[in-house]
Amino acid sequence: MGITKDYLRYEHGGSCSVLGSSNGAIIAVDNTTCAVTACENVAFYNLKTSEKVFEISESTKAATCLKFSHDKRWLAVGYADGNIRLFDRQEGGESIMFSGHKKGVNSLAFSHDGLTLASGGKDCTVILWDIVSESGMFRLNGHKDSITHLQFSKNDKFLLTASKDSFLKFWCIASQSCFYTVLDSHSEIYSFALLNDDKLLIAATSELELLVFQINWMGDEKKEDEENEAPTAKKSLLDIKEDDETEDMENKYVRVALKGKLLRQCKGRALQLSLSTDNRYLFCLGSDKLVDIYRVFTEEESIKRLSKKLSAAKRKATSKDDVTTSQVKKDVTIWITRVGDYRGDTKIKWIDFTPKLTKSEGNLVGYAAYALTFDNNVEMLKFEADISSNTITGEVQYNLEKLGHREDIRSLSVTSSSNGIASGGGSELLIWNTHSLRPIATLTDESMREITCVQFVTGDKHVLAGTKTGYLHLWNIGSCELLESKKEHEGAIWSIVQLPDRTGFVTVSSDKKVKFWTYELVSEGTMKRLSIREKQTLDVNDEALCCAISPNGKFLVVGLLDNTCSVFFLDTLKFFVSLYGHSLPVTCVTICPDSKLVVTGSADKSIKIWGLDFGDCHKSFHAHDDVVSAVMFSPSEELLVWSAGKDGKVKQWDATKLQRVQVLDRHLGPVRALAQSETGSLLFSASNDKSIRCWELTEEIIVLEEEEELEREKEYEEKLLDEDDVVPGENNEAEAGLATTKNAQSIISTENILEAVDIARSEKLLIENDPTHKPHPLYESYRSKSLDHFIVDVIAKCRPSNLERCLLMVPLSYIADILKSLSFCVHKHYKIELCSRVALFLIRVHHSHVINSVEMLTVVEKLRKEMPGGIADIRDMIGLNMAALELLKLELEEAQDLKLFSDISEIEKNTKRKNKNRKAVIKTLV
Repeated sequence: MGITKDYLRYEHGGSCSVLGSSNGAIIAVDNTTCAVTACENVAFYNLKTSEKVFEISESTKAATCLKFSHDKRWLAVGYADGNIRLFDRQEGGESIMFSGHKKGVNSLAFSHDGLTLASGGKDCTVILWDIVSESGMFRLNGHKDSITHLQFSKNDKFLLTASKDSFLKFWCIASQSCFYTVLDSHSEIYSFALLNDDKLLIAATSELELLVFQINWMGDEKKEDEENEAPTAKKSLLDIKEDDETEDMENKYVRVALKGKLLRQCKGRALQLSLSTDNRYLFCLGSDKLVDIYRVFTEEESIKRLSKKLSAAKRKATSKDDVTTSQVKKDVTIWITRVGDYRGDTKIKWIDFTPKLTKSEGNLVGYAAYALTFDNNVEMLKFEADISSNTITGEVQYNLEKLGHREDIRSLSVTSSSNGIASGGGSELLIWNTHSLRPIATLTDESMREITCVQFVTGDKHVLAGTKTGYLHLWNIGSCELLESKKEHEGAIWSIVQLPDRTGFVTVSSDKKVKFWTYELVSEGTMKRLSIREKQTLDVNDEALCCAISPNGKFLVVGLLDNTCSVFFLDTLKFFVSLYGHSLPVTCVTICPDSKLVVTGSADKSIKIWGLDFGDCHKSFHAHDDVVSAVMFSPSEELLVWSAGKDGKVKQWDATKLQRVQVLDRHLGPVRALAQSETGSLLFSASNDKSIRCWELTEEIIVLEEEEELEREKEYEEKLLDEDDVVPGENNEAEAGLATTKNAQSIISTENILEAVDIARSEKLLIENDPTHKPHPLYESYRSKSLDHFIVDVIAKCRPSNLERCLLMVPLSYIADILKSLSFCVHKHYKIELCSRVALFLIRVHHSHVINSVEMLTVVEKLRKEMPGGIADIRDMIGLNMAALELLKLELEEAQDLKLFSDISEIEKNTKRKNKNRKAVIKTLV
């Protein structure tokens, strides 16, 4: 296959402007640093210095959620493709990837011991992962809609999950089953919080009320509240017996009772419930700028409030017998009450409190929290609460508003030296350094609203900005000064295009006018400054949406709302030809460097290539799955054209061969603008996901035939992944199932296992016939002691989280060979733990076939006899090592007369506990 034409690949070189995804989350790392999901990355920001200190970028899919373990060692990140990556902040190294969800991950939760991770996704399933063995434990099926929130109970024995199906479920980890479902909510549940040692449950729904539940764990010695039962005299003995039996049949772990509801002031559905560091305040975020703040009372405070409310109720009542404790206890404000709110400048998506807790004189307590807003901003909020008066106030302490756009980016422009790039969106015009991708200047003015187009002026010291209101703004970049602001158009200015000789520019507007401008120097005191002056006006038949000028300065092409493009002679402005053929308005247009071809993009999702000699259409093809928003020729003479669409993709086309070259699809929202350096080495694209992405030209050659083959392979893999594996003896509708799902990596690992078994079979036959036979190259590369060791070594190469799924895809004809190899390695005490895990799983899955096969029964009997001994040896070795470490620890303490830090912390805890008990005894005696 000969290469007739070389195309060079563009690779993603970085991104800027995006601070946090509007559908993401934020968590506190320490008192100055937070972690935020920003598109496919996780960015770490220092709010005090307004700098990005670190970034995690290990996926091309959007990061949707993230969670720290309780000791801050593990960071789990969930992605839109259903994968979860686990990062060890203590030891570093490669991340651990879990693949189990078929759709995006919505929520993550760590157990308190940090050994188990639970994940909930849009596929309505909950999966538990074993962090130590790096594998999935099991999958929980029961919800009928997307999982929104989950949390472990305090003892890690139970898991609570909430879903959009309006159910809140309690799961037993040991039995892998749901033992209780809360049915009191009549709308979608988006979040919940466990308070007061898991005895109080607050659920946030799409309604304007928070549901307050009281939880009575059956292991506790406390009795149920009296109000949850009707008086015994009003029930028959039969009814009482039936109710008791029914409750026993339901569960023996927990009783949940709806105590009441709390009103929210925020409009719309509730998004998140966040607890303060000391669990004293609960913040409820909604679809508004308002954040509701609730005070959570301790048991002692609740008892005092109950006695006060009881006394007040008795004073108001006509007879003291009319008021009972059970009636007063129905008031949920005894445990939790609304104490205030915080109104931000914009909607807040997520909030998380820092470990910092400051106490001042009196009853004032200070809190700090990180907030992610919907308009691409990260803030550090400071709250001050007065415990005695039940009031709380908040304010913004730091933010990162200077590092990105607040609104969608509509236009880009690159300097002639390729050192800077201008981006316009909303009321902000930002200048970026193309090498560091950091902002150099931020240009804002009250009169500049809804920027639609930007363009650098000759010399790159000034920049022009056109707005939707018809204003044209001229800025001095060095001084960040607005030099001129002119309203010369009655409608929106959609495009600004430089003249080929760079002496002026052209603007097109929805007022059906195309205006020509020239630069001039005007005196301002003793200095001269740049100014712009209108030179000429061209009237067109309909609203002008875009325009392009041929590099030779001969033609002006204007895209119109009437689905056509009008071509004019630039010198006389006489009409030349009309390009018609699009079924919807032309949104973008560009002309090739040799001024012979015109490319137009339209809202009909197509791109058309026209000849400028006769205005004929050379080629028309479906380019994007949504509106084509930008087209642009590369500065090279190869006639390569870029196109961007609202489908989030950037594509490169060969205008001479009329075929697609490459696709850049890292954006997570509609792409609105494109810009390229004059050398063509850098390409920039801006999207509604608030990101500006830089694409760098590499020396890697693209062969179109190979790209097509890769696309076909990708489609084939996607079809394979859609097919579900049949697990023998397992019901697809069961409440619990296998944790992992099929993915590309598991398919490759399965193929490697099958190949290893085939090699072992053939090698055994060849060695029997020819003792001098040279081993297989793959067998030699593993340097295994025997063919049985070779099979186990290949299995060990599988990712632990995918191992069960790989073994599930192995055909039955290969199982006997694998079991024999496992038996041999167990006998040799080789990788006992792995062999035991694989053998037990294969026997469980293929149980019916194993018990009917004499050959496999013999192997299983050998495993039954030898596996316990091997496992016992490993246990003894670990026990010996632990004892040796304890002895070494004692020797170090005796030699240096020191105590380890963990021991000191335990001693301090015991001392505080003893002092607390002593004070309680003294109070009782007094």
